[in-house]
Amino acid sequence: SRFVPGGTVDEPIERDDEWAKAQQELEEERRKREEAKEQAGGKSLFEILEANKAAKQEAFEEANRFKNQFRALDDEEVEFLDAVLDSERAKEAAIRKETREQLDSFRKQQEEAEKAALVEDDIAVPEEEQLFAVGRKRKKGKEKESLRGVKLRKSSSSA
Repeated sequence: SRFVPGGTVDEPIERDDEWAKAQQELEEERRKREEAKEQAGGKSLFEILEANKAAKQEAFEEANRFKNQFRALDDEEVEFLDAVLDSERAKEAAIRKETREQLDSFRKQQEEAEKAALVEDDIAVPEEEQLFAVGRKRKKGKEKESLRGVKLRKSSSSA
C-alpha cells in the first residue's frame, strides 16, 4: 500500500499555477484568523459572544430600570392634585346649582302658565262644559289630587 500518486518519491510533482494560488489563499485566510484571535485577546468565539450578550442584557436592564420605578408623591404634588380635584368639584357643584335653579324657574313659569290658562278657561268656557283640568292625566286611585282646580257641576234631577 505504498502508492505514490503522480510520480515517484525522488522526483516531486510539478504543480500548476492554479494549485499554487489556491494554497496561497488558504494561507492568507489562516493568517487572518490568527490575527483576529490575537485582537480578541486569545478568547474563543463562544467567550466573545457571551460577553456581547451580557453587555446587551445590561444595557436593556439599564433602559428599563427607570420605567419600572415607583416613588411616593411629594407634598407639593399631593397639594396640587388636591387643588385640581377641589376646583373640578366646585365647577360641577356650580353647574348642578345652576341647572337646579333653571329647572325651578321653568317649573314656576309652567305652573303660572297653567294657572293663567285655567283662569282664562273659567272665564271663556261655561261651567257645564268644564269637566277636566287642561293638560293633566288622571291617575287611578287619587282622583281628588288629579282634579285640582276643576269645578264639577252636579247634575239636576229636572230635565
